[in-house]
Amino acid sequence: MFDADRPIKTSDQDRLNRSPFAKYLARCLLDQTTNDRLVVGLYGGWGTGKTSLLNLVAQELNFAGTNLEAPDKPIILNFSPWNDTGQQPLIPAFFRRLKTSLHQADFLEQREPLIDLLEQYALAFQNKPAHSAFKSTPSFFSRLFRRLKRRSLTHSVFKPDPDPSILKAEINACLSTGQHKLIILIDNISRINDHDVRQLFQMISSMADFTKTAFLIALDKQWVIDALDRTHMGDAEKFLEKVVQLPFHVPPISSCDLEHILSDRLNDAVISVPEDLWNAEYWADIYYNSLKYFFNNCRDITRYVNTLNFSYPRLRDIVNPVDFFALTAIEVFLPAVYLGIRDNKDLFSDLLDNVYILDNEQLKKNKLRCDEIMSRAPHIPTDILLDLLVMLFPRLRYIDQTNMPFYHSPEMARKLRRICSPDVFDGYFRLSIQANRITESEFITILSLSANVTDFDQALTRLNQDGRILAFLDKLDGKTLNRLPKENIAAVIDALFDNGDFFPHGITSPLNLDTAMRIHRITHALLHRHETPEARFTLLQNAIAKANKSIYITVRELHEQGREHLEEEDTFLPPDFRDITPTQLHSLRQLTVSKIKLWARDHRLEAHPQLIALLFFWHDWDESDGCQPFLTELTSTDKGLVTFLMAALDKAISEASTTYIKNPAWEVYLSEINQLIPASMLKSRARAIFEDAYFEKLSEKEQLAIMIFLDIIHADTLKTISAS
Repeated sequence: MFDADRPIKTSDQDRLNRSPFAKYLARCLLDQTTNDRLVVGLYGGWGTGKTSLLNLVAQELNFAGTNLEAPDKPIILNFSPWNDTGQQPLIPAFFRRLKTSLHQADFLEQREPLIDLLEQYALAFQNKPAHSAFKSTPSFFSRLFRRLKRRSLTHSVFKPDPDPSILKAEINACLSTGQHKLIILIDNISRINDHDVRQLFQMISSMADFTKTAFLIALDKQWVIDALDRTHMGDAEKFLEKVVQLPFHVPPISSCDLEHILSDRLNDAVISVPEDLWNAEYWADIYYNSLKYFFNNCRDITRYVNTLNFSYPRLRDIVNPVDFFALTAIEVFLPAVYLGIRDNKDLFSDLLDNVYILDNEQLKKNKLRCDEIMSRAPHIPTDILLDLLVMLFPRLRYIDQTNMPFYHSPEMARKLRRICSPDVFDGYFRLSIQANRITESEFITILSLSANVTDFDQALTRLNQDGRILAFLDKLDGKTLNRLPKENIAAVIDALFDNGDFFPHGITSPLNLDTAMRIHRITHALLHRHETPEARFTLLQNAIAKANKSIYITVRELHEQGREHLEEEDTFLPPDFRDITPTQLHSLRQLTVSKIKLWARDHRLEAHPQLIALLFFWHDWDESDGCQPFLTELTSTDKGLVTFLMAALDKAISEASTTYIKNPAWEVYLSEINQLIPASMLKSRARAIFEDAYFEKLSEKEQLAIMIFLDIIHADTLKTISAS
C-alpha cells in the first residue's frame, strides 16, 4: 500500500501530540478581544508538519464555531495559493475564495455590503501603484490607456477610482456591526513563484488592519525571505517581521516520535517477511547505530516506506530482509552512494576474496574507492554511514577497521541471502538499471589480476557466474588492451581459451558479434602486441595445450585464423600481415584435433552444446579417419543416437516446438548428417526406438529428434509419424 504523503486532517490522526497546541492556538484566534490586527506565523522547514498543524487548527475552529451562537460565529477561510489559484492571478483568486466564504456565512448581517466593498477593495489593491524605486516611468499614452481600462472595469468612465483608505474604513464599519471574526488560514506559500509571494504578503499587510480579522500563515521563513529578496524587496527579513506579529516555530519531530511512526508504517512489510528470516537483533544494530539518522520528518518516512513497499514484495524470496530494508534507505536518501555500491561489486562483496590476497597496495586502492563513494553523502556523517556499510559489507573492515576483530562466514552469508555474498549481491539491484555494468575502477582491478593466470581465470569465472562476463569482454575489446602489460598477455589468452565455452553465446546478427568472435578480436589484438609469427604461435600453442575446460573457443579461433589464409575469403591477408604462417596454422589444427579426440575419449564431446560444429572441424582437419569411428560408436547406442540427432536437428526441433508445422526445408539437415555419417547407418536404430513403447518416456525434444529424422529419410514405420 502506498501513501500519497498527505497531511493529517483530524486530531484522531495526530501521532505527534500537536492537537493541544492546535486547540490553544485556535482559542487564541477566537478569544481575541481587541480589534487590533493579528498575523500569526507558523514557521517550519520542509516536512515538519505545518500543513497538518494548520488542519488541526481549522478543525478546532470549525468545531468551536458549531457551538457558538450566530452573532459570535467566526468566518473561516482556508486559502492555499498553490491549489486555489490555478491559472488565475493570486489576488483575484484570494478575493474570489473570500467572497465564497462570505456568501456561505448566512449569519452575517452586513454580508452583501461587505462583499461589494471587498470587491472594490480588491480592484483598488490590484491597481495599487508599485513602489517608486521599482517602477519605470510610463509614457503619456500608456498612462491614459491604463486609466481608461481601470475605469471601464467599474462600468463608468466618469466614476473616480475608489480610495483604499475610505474603502477600508467602510469595510471595518461592516465588520464592527457584530462579533464575527474573520480568520484566514494560508498554506503552501513555498510552492508559488517569487512575484506571487511578494503580492501575497503585501495583501496580508494591507488587510491586517481590518477589524476583527486574523491571519494564520504557515511558511518556511528562510524560503520566504529568499523569495522576497529575489524580488528586490529591500530588507525582506524586517518586512516579514513587521507583517508577522506572533511567530511560532514548529519544532522538528523528535527521533522518538519518528521511530514510533516508522515502526507503524513498516509493520505491513515486516509481517510479510518469512518468520525465520527476520533477525530483530541485527535490525536493532543497523537502525540504532545508523539508519535512524536518515529520517528527519514524516515525509522522509513516506518516501522510504513507499519505495520499500514497491520493491520488497518483488524481491522477497531472494534477499535478506534486514539488508534490503537498509539498502532501500541508502537508495532513497543517498542515491549516489547506492549507485556506487551497485557498480562496485568487487569492493563491497566477497567477489574476489578467493582470487587474490589483499596486500597493502590493494588495500590503499580499495580505501580510496570506498572513501570516494562515501563522499557522495554530504548530509550524513561519514562515521554513521561507515558503520552502516561495515554491517552490510563486513569485508570493509579490512579497509577501515583493520584492528577490530570480527568473524565472517561466506557460506553463512550465502545461506542468509546477505548482500555481501557475491552470489546474492546482484539480486538486490534487480529493479535497478544497468545491473550488469562494470565500473572503470572494478575493470582495472580485475585486469590487474592478469599478472597471474590462475587469479585471472578465477576472476573470469566469477564474472560469468554473476552475469557480467559479456560486459567485461565489451570493455576489454578496445584500446584498453594497449594498457595491458605485455608480460600479462599470455595469462589473458590462456584464461579466455580455457573458460570461453562457459560464457553466454551472445547475439549473432549483422550488427553484433557472438562471444567466440568477440574473443577472437581480443586475441587478435593481443597477438599483434608481439612482432613475430613465432611469438604469436607460441602464445596460441600454449593456450590450446593448457585449455582443459573449453574446446569450441579454440576451434573457432583457428577457423578465423584460417580465413586469413584463404584467397576466396574477404578476410584474406598477404603472408606478411597474418598472425601466423600456414605451417604454424596446420600444427595448431593438429594439436586441436588431438584435444578433440581426448574430449571424445572422456565422453565430454557428446555433451558439448556445439557438438555438430566440433565434429565438422574434426572431420575437416583430421588427416586420418576423421570423426566417423567416434560417431559409429556413439550412435550404436540408443542414448548416443538420440544425443547426436538432437544436436544435428537442433534448429528443426526448435522450429517444430514453436510452430507445430513440418518444414520441407528440414531436409537440408540430412545432407549435413550424411557428411559426418551415412544416415542409412542410423535408420534401423532410430526406427526401433520410435516403435518401442519406451519412446513415450522420452522428452519432447528427444521424440521430435527421432520423428523428424525418420520423416526426412522417408522411413517406413509401423507407427504413424505425427510431427506434422
